Amino acid sequence: MNTRFEAIKKHFESEAERFDKVFFKVAPFYKEAIGALVLTLPFADGKKPKVIDLGCGTGNITKAVKERYPDARVACLDMAQGMIEMAKAKLKNHKDIEYWVGDIRRYGYSDKPDAVISSLVLHHLDKKNKKLFYRKIFNALPKGGVFYTADFVLPPSDYLAKAYVGQWKKFLRKSFSSSQINEILTKHKEEDRPAELLFEIDLLRKVGFRDVEVVWKNYNFAVYGGVK
Repeated sequence: MNTRFEAIKKHFESEAERFDKVFFKVAPFYKEAIGALVLTLPFADGKKPKVIDLGCGTGNITKAVKERYPDARVACLDMAQGMIEMAKAKLKNHKDIEYWVGDIRRYGYSDKPDAVISSLVLHHLDKKNKKLFYRKIFNALPKGGVFYTADFVLPPSDYLAKAYVGQWKKFLRKSFSSSQINEILTKHKEEDRPAELLFEIDLLRKVGFRDVEVVWKNYNFAVYGGVK
């Protein structure tokens, strides 16, 4: 794990206990994004799909999946033990959930998932490494399996990038002081490597995904993915 990922891991280990209290105030319309992400799962009621939650954090996405598909089997992956412990507590009343602590880039997918999902995780990956990462997911899925993610993305122009950040700051002002907002944006710049949304869409198609779609978008936050 490189130095930047070590810093990210340390950050999330330290933030685990207060993550939920703060996070919904940091990520605009995150509950809407969760709903859109779960909507992408193409399983009939009563099915028992195998779902992998990459970078599960405190378990918000898995909780929503289990509420929609109570019999789903979910593997929660995260690099931070603190996040996993919070997820276990949140999901204690749900069955058929496994937990794996480690770097999601190293996960082997031996469990043959029907769906791979993630939320606000993949923007930590460098663009140059994403093709290999997406191909690994694609190869792990069966025909008809799906991959969708909710994540920070970039627009195609500097003007829109500044406008999007302006809208994000406007949202943050509802809950944070100017100094706190600067700290959030500084941490974002240090740790995150978001890519252009059109780059992501094109890359998913090149890897082999079909029916690639932007399911939901609000400025620099989008839910997108496709079908094998």
